[in-house]
Amino acid sequence: MKNRNLPWFTLATILTCILQITLPSGHCPEWLNLLGFLPLMGLMDSEVVNEFRNGLTEIKDGISRNETKIARLEKENDRLASECNTIRKISAARSNAGSPGNHRPGMLSDEAAGALGAAFIIGIARKGQLEAICPTAHIRDSVLRQACGFAGMETRAALTTTDIPLPTTYGSEMRALIANFGVVRKAMFPYPITAGTSKPPRWGTRPKFSSIAMSAAFPQLSPTITYASLESHKIGGLIDLPREIDDSSIVVMGQFLARYGAVEFARAEDTWGLLADGSATYEQVKGVVQVCQDNGKVVQLGATKTAPSDALLADFRAMRPLCATPVLSTGKYYVNATWEQRLRNLKTIQDPEIYVQNGPGGKPFLDGYEVVWTEVLTPYAVTPAASKFIAVFGDLSFWWMGEHMTPRLDTSREVFFANDQLAVRFIEEIDFDYMDIGAASVLQLADA
Repeated sequence: MKNRNLPWFTLATILTCILQITLPSGHCPEWLNLLGFLPLMGLMDSEVVNEFRNGLTEIKDGISRNETKIARLEKENDRLASECNTIRKISAARSNAGSPGNHRPGMLSDEAAGALGAAFIIGIARKGQLEAICPTAHIRDSVLRQACGFAGMETRAALTTTDIPLPTTYGSEMRALIANFGVVRKAMFPYPITAGTSKPPRWGTRPKFSSIAMSAAFPQLSPTITYASLESHKIGGLIDLPREIDDSSIVVMGQFLARYGAVEFARAEDTWGLLADGSATYEQVKGVVQVCQDNGKVVQLGATKTAPSDALLADFRAMRPLCATPVLSTGKYYVNATWEQRLRNLKTIQDPEIYVQNGPGGKPFLDGYEVVWTEVLTPYAVTPAASKFIAVFGDLSFWWMGEHMTPRLDTSREVFFANDQLAVRFIEEIDFDYMDIGAASVLQLADA
């Protein structure tokens, strides 16, 4: 550009160019457009104006690009802030719950607990009841957004779907958690119940293997097979929750629901699996104790021995010969945890190892066999409890535990309306039957 002094009309035209570039489209007055014709009238140096116009255009383009970048950075910053907030909440919960994949025994992983809590929140929202527990709009939106994030779905899909099942991996975690608190789920052989009645095999008369001469024909050695019967029987109950919920409590609430449900499921499963007597209370299902009683696998204490304290070591030992021989290498004693002190008193100077409270793997052992504690069998006492069953011996892996799908939940706010609480309903479908009649025996108190 040449070095010269610009006359007043040149400065006016430059100002016109600036205003035409910077003003939004459609907002430029007519007089500015007229001033733009000055260069055509030969009143100024067009080279100067064009250079200035091009420079201003480049500046405007640069500003537009920067605005786009700033908007993108603001959006990214919001996303990172949201993720950091989520990580902070999960980290706070992990201080109590352990880390994923290596969570503390008796707890779900954070992901599974979050999915369980999300199923509860989404169930409430689907019924249009989320306002009752989250009256503030921004908290309600935050809770629902967090729940949908744990469930891995969009908000619209979450509110329109008819069922929010736990993912398969999390359903397995729930089963494992129930097994932590119970006995039969951990010990019995699992079998999936499909529609109708499932019929897993039951051992009958076993074939006897024998010597076969060189090139001789094999005799028929097929076992006699019968079939067990497994049908779906619903068990479950209600868990009450406070109405006050925020977005940072979804994982903790999921852990609470999971532990509460697992403890109650475990107690119900142990009661059915061990004590179901075939009555209408148990929908004609028979558990270990009743099947042993029906088939003569019972050791009953002598007359007048009606108190649990009357049982002696010899009575526990008499249970073992009633089982099949293979069970003697894998069998366990199942008794109420209140027997721990009594079993310690069975020790003698001659045989101090009759009961070992901290045996291999930190587990208790009676007469060389592992002891498994369960709360559903008769507790130890010195008062009469005629005809009650106080112990089971055997290998319960020779029993079938049938299960239809995974435990499921649903929600309601009407059930505990008087207490201003929410209700969560847990349901599972199970059944039990034996694989081999010689798998177990029981110890029973005298009738009188």
